[in-house]
Order: sequence, then structure tokens, then C-alpha cells
Amino acid sequence: MAAFKRMNYNVIAGGDSFNDTAMLLEADTGILFHAPANVKEQFGQLPAVDEYADFMALIRAAM
Repeated sequence: MAAFKRMNYNVIAGGDSFNDTAMLLEADTGILFHAPANVKEQFGQLPAVDEYADFMALIRAAM
């Protein structure tokens, strides 16, 4: 991801669990998608959605 950011790419990442959070926090836009409640609570700084349409809307907004 760092290489893409050095090339001035706008990095948008989605993930669903704790193992994805480092990536989501490093991305320009990180989105939790259908994540368990404990992950949503621990990483409240990340937007969290459960529906695909909402996920795609956040991605489009970040583009």
C-alpha cells in the first residue's frame, strides 16, 4: 500500500475483520464491511456498513 501512496494513488480499502484493520487505517479511505460488533466498537474511527449498496456508495464518495 505504501508504494501506491508514494505514486499518489488514492487508496481505498475494505475489510471485515481485525486482521484487516492495519490496512484500513493506512489507506486514504478504510471501510469496515460486514464486520463483527467488537471490531466496529474497537475501530470506531472507521466507517462501518453492512449492506453492499452502502459499501459501494462509500467507495464512490471516496473516489
